Amino acid sequence: MAYMRITKIEIQVLNIDLKQPFITSLRRVDQIEDIVVKIHTDTDLVGYGEACAVTAITGTTNEDIIKDLENILIPCLLNKRIDENTVFIALHQCKAHPESKACIDIALFDLLAKHSSLSLHRYLGSKTSSLQTDLTISLNTPSLMQAETIKALDLGFKVLKIKLDADFSQNIKRLKAVNEVLAPAIRLRLDPNQALRLDTCVQMLEGIKTDNIECMEQPFAAKDISSMKRLKQMNIVPVLADESLFTLKDAQILLEEKAIDMLNIKLMKCGGIYQARKISLLAKEFNKGCMIGSMLEGPISLLAAAHFALSQDNIIMADLDSPLYLKEHPLLDAFNLNKDTINLSDKLGLGIDTMMQNQHIFPGR
Repeated sequence: MAYMRITKIEIQVLNIDLKQPFITSLRRVDQIEDIVVKIHTDTDLVGYGEACAVTAITGTTNEDIIKDLENILIPCLLNKRIDENTVFIALHQCKAHPESKACIDIALFDLLAKHSSLSLHRYLGSKTSSLQTDLTISLNTPSLMQAETIKALDLGFKVLKIKLDADFSQNIKRLKAVNEVLAPAIRLRLDPNQALRLDTCVQMLEGIKTDNIECMEQPFAAKDISSMKRLKQMNIVPVLADESLFTLKDAQILLEEKAIDMLNIKLMKCGGIYQARKISLLAKEFNKGCMIGSMLEGPISLLAAAHFALSQDNIIMADLDSPLYLKEHPLLDAFNLNKDTINLSDKLGLGIDTMMQNQHIFPGR
């Protein structure tokens, strides 16, 4: 099979309103700003990628991403041959932010799958096309979080991610309010976004029901690996690393230190599918499961995450609910959401070419 070469890369910024504010212990978001790339080749195939900076978590801004693309990545990759043995090595040797690399990485994998006449998840080796996602309940008062929980249950979600903060006594009230309206089969994932200390975390866990909790996600500061390890050793709830995990090296440390039960892989943190696959395979060597997670992102990068997740048999949890927060977007139909299940099609690549062309997201091209 002949190789494609990159002939041009376009950039466009898209603003997407949310249906309602998204609130965690770190930030409040009312609108997201996506950066979309379109990679042209010397064939009739094009690839689409996307990134969204989450400055409160990664420190990266959208201005950083655009500068990376314009000044580093595009000059580096123009006229490069697209094959997995060379193009991703060139990409990841560049000194650029992980979100910037992820944007390009997604578009490259979109192209590789199309060139192989496969959907992306099939190209990556998936044998299925559906995965269940949780739904996030934003940080708020106990009564409002209870009301949002009822809405989530009415939508058909069986797993909820509950955002928490540093106020452990208020967290206990929030969780009691949530549990009041749950059926026994509903599972919870708790996410304080680094807000707790070990002592307050244990106090909180002692004050709540824990038998329906799937995991405690990143309760402590990203660098506080020792507290993660101590909580894991207490064996109260499984411990999931999120902000502690960006790179393959981070994963190696967490796994070798036996500090966690699971890893949350996010394409925006690690630089895309190429690196995410390495982290998943490393976790598998340590017999650890993973979550495929997401920032509050647009649909292209979220679709890429879903395609990737289906190809890894140790990705046992998905947190890809961001499409439900978006007020409107031409690509939301690509998720084929049925209650809490994402159902990907077997259209080539990410499966969005016709939608992108119909919406003129890159006008005049």
